[in-house]
Amino acid sequence: MFRKITEKFRNLKLRQRMLLVYAIGCFLPLLFVTFFMFNSSRNSLSEMQINNEKAKLEDGQEKIESDMHLAVELSERIYFDPLEQMIGVPVVGKNEDRLFDYRSFNKLVDYVREYYGNISSICVYVYPETVDHVDNKYFRLITDTIREKNWYLNTMSHPGIPSWSYLTDLGTGRRSIRLTRVLYTREYEEAGIISISLDSALTYDFVAGLDGFAFMTLNTRELVHTNFDLTEDEMSYISRIMEEKKTERFDFRDQSCFLSSVRITPRYSEDYYDIIVIRPYDEIDSTIRGTAARTIIPLLGGALVMTIAIIWLNSWFSRRIHALGTAMHKVVEKDYDTAETGIGDTKDEIYDLYTDMNKMVQNMQSLTEAAAEERVQKEQLYSRQKDVEFKMLATQINPHFLYNTLENIRMLAMINKEKEIEDISVRLTRLLRSSLEAGSELKTLAWEMDKVDCYLKIQEYRFGDRITATLSYDPEKAERYMIMPLVIQPFVENAYVHAMEDMDEGGRIDIKVETGSILRILIEDNGNGMSNEDLEKIQHSMNDFENLDRTHIGVVNVNQRIKLRFGEQFGVTIQSSEGTGTQVEILMPLIPVDNES
Repeated sequence: MFRKITEKFRNLKLRQRMLLVYAIGCFLPLLFVTFFMFNSSRNSLSEMQINNEKAKLEDGQEKIESDMHLAVELSERIYFDPLEQMIGVPVVGKNEDRLFDYRSFNKLVDYVREYYGNISSICVYVYPETVDHVDNKYFRLITDTIREKNWYLNTMSHPGIPSWSYLTDLGTGRRSIRLTRVLYTREYEEAGIISISLDSALTYDFVAGLDGFAFMTLNTRELVHTNFDLTEDEMSYISRIMEEKKTERFDFRDQSCFLSSVRITPRYSEDYYDIIVIRPYDEIDSTIRGTAARTIIPLLGGALVMTIAIIWLNSWFSRRIHALGTAMHKVVEKDYDTAETGIGDTKDEIYDLYTDMNKMVQNMQSLTEAAAEERVQKEQLYSRQKDVEFKMLATQINPHFLYNTLENIRMLAMINKEKEIEDISVRLTRLLRSSLEAGSELKTLAWEMDKVDCYLKIQEYRFGDRITATLSYDPEKAERYMIMPLVIQPFVENAYVHAMEDMDEGGRIDIKVETGSILRILIEDNGNGMSNEDLEKIQHSMNDFENLDRTHIGVVNVNQRIKLRFGEQFGVTIQSSEGTGTQVEILMPLIPVDNES
């Protein structure tokens, strides 16, 4: 039986194999994922609900603490002036105080309400000997009854430190938290007690709006607000739960619950407020189950869509496989017209196989055409390089005739004892011979420097003291390194002819050769320089390899020769500005004499 099943499976068609793979690879994992996501969603949503509860408490905590800090700040700066019978209050935004007559104390209350947000009222309790009389509700005498109050005793037991309690508003029946603190004069003498009450809505509405069982306590012992009927035994039980830190799951009113709480600690005070929320897990689970169930519906819808898509995709894939087989069969039969096989124009892997098959048929022709094109490109590149080199040999006169003429001039100068003419003739002959010797072969740096020196000596006879030229290089190193010939003279010639020919005095040309990691040649003059437009033109021509200069040997060809031979990282850089001179930098590789290539 097993052998028959194995044999049947081995002989399945591709379409049948794909359906089996889809069933095993898609539907079984989908069922597992659905089950896993349902449970994971329940856990995540439960944790999220608890975190949201905590975040809501922390937001309320931040708001309440902010307003309590304002009350503390106000209590720090308020004082009583017994001589003037005035209350001093700092002016908001200014470094000065404002005095209020205690007999019209309602003005102070209005001022505080305007600038201190959630501070609802302010009251001053003074000793009978401090003021003459009291006739308003915001300014009260400290009586024996008040001296027996807990808030009074706590305030006086910690002079200078804020004390917090709560006060019941007789009109609304709501409790509001309040700050009491010893009131001093400017001489830091006790004058009474300042009482600052915050708006009851700040805490009452916040606690009332919380979900679940919520309440607020002072110093863990006194109940301030609650949104449900809380007994003293229940309050003691919750306090014990918090102390034992068993807040994640405990029983409350016959329900499994979790507890979230925040502690509000006013600045400089030993008092604190706790806001506690108790939520039954059943409330969260009912919400979570509905939310988790809703996440399953898209999965089931997705499974249905996936089933339809799999059936369509399987049919479409099978048709394309059949079309590819038809095309390959035609190629085997040497029928290379495969355009009507039904493969379509969808750019998928099957189409790539079909395309590769056609490329195989045309491979020899493509390779032949590519090889021919490559040969043409190499010949064009070689031709361009030779064109640049041939420009170096271009001349308009017969060099042998010119040699003979220069030799006759030298002999006549020697007979007539004209040393300068004889010297010029010798140097000019050396320059002409160097132009014929120069070709594609590299020369030593010393050979190049000798030709530059000849040219400078000839120009020295012409310009005299008007132009001074310096040539700086290491003769010993110059014998050890090779250079492309006749790359310096065109720039020196330009400096003489175009930059400084009209100068009456003070002309200077500096030529410096550096042999570091590369060969660096600097040519600098203080001549007329070039305008930005002229400089841009010559820089463009230097790198325009499509339009090689075929008429003369110039600075453009020097750059092209270097780049064609050594690469784009080498070549000529020109900087110039009108009226300040020109700087030329030539970079070439450092080639030892025995490594010439």
